[in-house]
Amino acid sequence: MFQRLSASLRRIRQTCALYVEPVRLALVDIRDTMVERHTERAEKLLPVCAVWAFFLTFGGQGIRNLVGWFAFAAIAALSLLILAGLFVTAGRQLSLRRLPMLPCAFVALCCLSVVWSHFPLETVAASMLSVATTVTGIFLAVAFPLRELLSYLISGLKWILGTSLALELFVEVFVGHRIAPVYMWSWEHIPEMYYWVNSLLFEGGPIQGIVGNRNPLAFIALLCLIGVVLTWLDTRTHTLGTVVWSTICLLVLALTRSATVLLALLACLAVGVGALILRRVNVKYRFRALVFLLVCAVLIAIGSFFFHDHISEFVARSPDMSGRGVIWERLLRLWALHPFVGWGWVMYWPPWIPMFKNLVVRADGTPTMSAHNSYIEALFQTGILGAVIVIAAVVIVAFRIFYCAYVNLDKSLYFLLPAVLMVALIVQSFTESRLLSEGNWVLFVAFATWLVVRVRSDNADVSVRKKSVDFSVPMPA
Repeated sequence: MFQRLSASLRRIRQTCALYVEPVRLALVDIRDTMVERHTERAEKLLPVCAVWAFFLTFGGQGIRNLVGWFAFAAIAALSLLILAGLFVTAGRQLSLRRLPMLPCAFVALCCLSVVWSHFPLETVAASMLSVATTVTGIFLAVAFPLRELLSYLISGLKWILGTSLALELFVEVFVGHRIAPVYMWSWEHIPEMYYWVNSLLFEGGPIQGIVGNRNPLAFIALLCLIGVVLTWLDTRTHTLGTVVWSTICLLVLALTRSATVLLALLACLAVGVGALILRRVNVKYRFRALVFLLVCAVLIAIGSFFFHDHISEFVARSPDMSGRGVIWERLLRLWALHPFVGWGWVMYWPPWIPMFKNLVVRADGTPTMSAHNSYIEALFQTGILGAVIVIAAVVIVAFRIFYCAYVNLDKSLYFLLPAVLMVALIVQSFTESRLLSEGNWVLFVAFATWLVVRVRSDNADVSVRKKSVDFSVPMPA
């Protein structure tokens, strides 16, 4: 019996090889031809595509509000195909050893969850989006060294901030009233939470920009501010541009008034200042100083936990972080029904599903569409297994990024930039689920991939690459 089965499998492999091998060879020939003829052009277009990828993933809601969901899906799919084509044409190569295992394992689990999902169609769609953003992050990290990757990230964020302020100003001056997403203009009733721009710029906000939500806009401003300031500290060039963009970022932060981002800003400032202090400490005593700073950080974190009521009052928010406690309590009760593998991956909660439609309803009657906590989100949708993978991925990536920044403090500050950005991602992950989707996930996967692919070469080559960031990639003036 086993011999017959083995013979059958051997014949199947031979048959597959007979038909697959010619196709593989044809694809290899096409790739080699493209690389030979169009490598130079692809190298020029790849940076522009990278800026667009960050703009699309961090500011995608603005495009959805403008053209609708189906058109956005087509734009996103076409953008990924173009990125993949330029990636291959520019001579970049991808192999299994270059993949970040834990983020890829989580996405694989998300895809696999369609087997037991209570919402299989939505799980298929969400899994496709997760695969697309994961592939984008991997492509970007493999295609560019860290310095270039971060410069394109900053460029994409600048475009989002620039277009957001332009849209807010246009609505305030020429429209004179709030506007809804274009695809909602035919609706009889538009809920308060669904409005795109509220025409509050001249009233001091809160503004929502092209992303239609003040919290993501504030977080984008925070990431951009971190990138601009640390880039200047490393290079000491483009001083005027740094002042202008830092002012714009601070203005957006003031006009959005996001409590979560304010706490993230304080955490990032503490880490940045701590790193600069360590840089001035003699190498002989630096580890002791690091331990002292870590102990202080732990004590502050413990104090923040016990005095969170006072902190909430200081940032003008409720002690349960604007109703998040209710969301978490109800989600954990649902999770207890399917603890090991969860309910199935859906990313954002589809409002047409009865369970999500009535789970947590806002004051304006609209359903809440996320857990507002990345780890509870992973626990609810992918169970204990998914949550463990996400937590392990965050801990390992964060540790390696911080270790890389620590050992390279005397060489260059540009290694500090991923560490501070990672702090912002982690702080936000406790009050938002965005770490697992769109731009935040792209950036996280890019960092995880960079640690696998480029950290050694970037480290060895830092003295050669110590130069100002190339701002020739298109961005707002």
